[in-house]
Amino acid sequence: MMIADQLGHSYIVNTAAMRLSNLDGSTADPPGGKIVKHDGKPTGMLRETAGSIVGNAAIFPLVQNSQAKPFALGLMKKWAAMGYTSVVDLMGGPMGRTMKTELCRELESEGSLPLRVYYAYTFFHLDDMEDYRNAGKDTEFVHFTGLKLFIDGAAGQGGAWTSWENTLGDHGLNAITFDDSYGEKYNIFRILEKSEELGLDMHYHVGGDKGIDAVLSAIEAVKEKNGSLKGTHTLYHLGLITDDQILRMKKLGSNVIADVQPSLHWEFQRPQTEYYYGDHAKGSYPYSKMKDAGITLAFSTDYASNLEKLSWPTEIMRVALTGGGNPDNQPLTMRDMIEGFTVGGFATTPETKLGKLHVGYKADLVVYEKDLYSIPAEKLSKDNPRVLSTWIGGKKITP
Repeated sequence: MMIADQLGHSYIVNTAAMRLSNLDGSTADPPGGKIVKHDGKPTGMLRETAGSIVGNAAIFPLVQNSQAKPFALGLMKKWAAMGYTSVVDLMGGPMGRTMKTELCRELESEGSLPLRVYYAYTFFHLDDMEDYRNAGKDTEFVHFTGLKLFIDGAAGQGGAWTSWENTLGDHGLNAITFDDSYGEKYNIFRILEKSEELGLDMHYHVGGDKGIDAVLSAIEAVKEKNGSLKGTHTLYHLGLITDDQILRMKKLGSNVIADVQPSLHWEFQRPQTEYYYGDHAKGSYPYSKMKDAGITLAFSTDYASNLEKLSWPTEIMRVALTGGGNPDNQPLTMRDMIEGFTVGGFATTPETKLGKLHVGYKADLVVYEKDLYSIPAEKLSKDNPRVLSTWIGGKKITP
């Protein structure tokens, strides 16, 4: 048995799971993770990447497609009904990979896959970067979109890697380093050199200023060495980014994208951010600063960690357009939101024929009962305006 918390960053496992994965008192904490022990013995509580000892290595390979299929299909139908035409699947969490791409292709061959799926394989260090070669061939609806790396832990649990101490009295948890102190395979500079050599797009879970500095420094170094960037680098969350780091992102150009979650971080997790980071929380998640600097913004749900109600596009719009009721947040505009859900979203993938209503582009679109611009920001909700239909490739998917 393995149970994850709401954020998907802490886990409880039972003794049977520990036996299956050979987890005992001699097992060392992995970089970026913690095995909670009592009197030298594991209690069953695992934080961050320590979850991969049981999840990735033992439990997840046992889950059969037939077990996952009805739940996966139900989720994807729900997302299509919300008004999403595609998902960027990053489910890989700190506990390992949970996606089953062959299942998505099976649903597509049956004609029942209700949206496009772009998936990025989670990896943990240099040695398993080339495992993506098992991704298989892309199909019309199922595309490989790169690799995902956890730089630090969840800000909502005090896990963001910061240059200053949080209220727990530490600097969070970091799964990679600036050097070889954890060994060469956890060195972010070596990882970025390899990703650019392979020409891979990269997705980073990163929230603290120290973690953001690590990613930007490595991207800057490889760009200076090679003269340009081959891959697209998408940084997710960016909660405690500094003004200087925003300028650094802008200077790196269109190959570096910010993917943000207003309803999750401005509304749902705001109390946790304030608890762990005190005054630093006032300047956290500065979306408008990033947008004003000219950085490409993409908007997403972080569905596995968010409340389902707050995962609807119109709920995310409500929070972003009102600042989530927090005067420290500078609201965005409806145009910002629409661009972020369309052009910005597809910029995080290798897709080149989506995201625009234009000749030569695939006809993926959502029809609402009302013009989004006509509704006062505070009146937006999951039911206002209602989604009348979702279309993919010119085919009506829902209702």
